Amino acid sequence: MIESKENPPSRSHVVDKQALRQLVAQQNVQLGIVVDPTATPDKIRAMMRGLGIQAEDNLFSCGIVAARDED
Repeated sequence: MIESKENPPSRSHVVDKQALRQLVAQQNVQLGIVVDPTATPDKIRAMMRGLGIQAEDNLFSCGIVAARDED
């Protein structure tokens, strides 16, 4: 990468992880996100089935593949 006034060299930054955790926790509250420490893939699959989502449909990954193929 070429250094210039518009493109200064990248530098490593130290982040206060506790402050970052607090910020993420605040955002989760504002967005209504509830963290479930007991979440497992099986629980998520059961929730999806309860919502009528069939894992075989692969809707999420199909959307990603379709977006890549738009070019």
